[in-house]
Amino acid sequence: MDNKIITWTIEVEDIETSSRVGIWEHEREPQPIRICISMQAIALAFPRKIEDCLNYEPICRWLTDVWPKQPHTPLLETRVRELVDFLFYFDTRIERVNVGIMKLKAIPQARGVGVRVAMARSDHESSFGCATSVHWKEVDALTLMP
Repeated sequence: MDNKIITWTIEVEDIETSSRVGIWEHEREPQPIRICISMQAIALAFPRKIEDCLNYEPICRWLTDVWPKQPHTPLLETRVRELVDFLFYFDTRIERVNVGIMKLKAIPQARGVGVRVAMARSDHESSFGCATSVHWKEVDALTLMP
């Protein structure tokens, strides 16, 4: 019974960070973005330590400390793809993700505008293979940090 595996849903809701993203000249500078992530991952039904679980803390740290340093990209869809790449690389137990990114100041009349994608690991691998723009050394270093 202790080794039973189930699918957990892990949520990171409304984490705010910044990104250099957009087609306009002023968007070459970091602007506030809000991210929502829902991940389905397989893990022990009765975890005893954090290694038995999907640890969301390094994911949040990457979103706020590492990812904002990425160079400018014109499309928010590129940032969504980077995030999906990161999540599937970060932990092989993640089977499915649903991620959304909102630019908070792009349209003054809106609280935010953005894009969202839901994708299974198998679809990601068949569509994108291992091509990515995420800096894997930075990702690997997160697991070594306290």
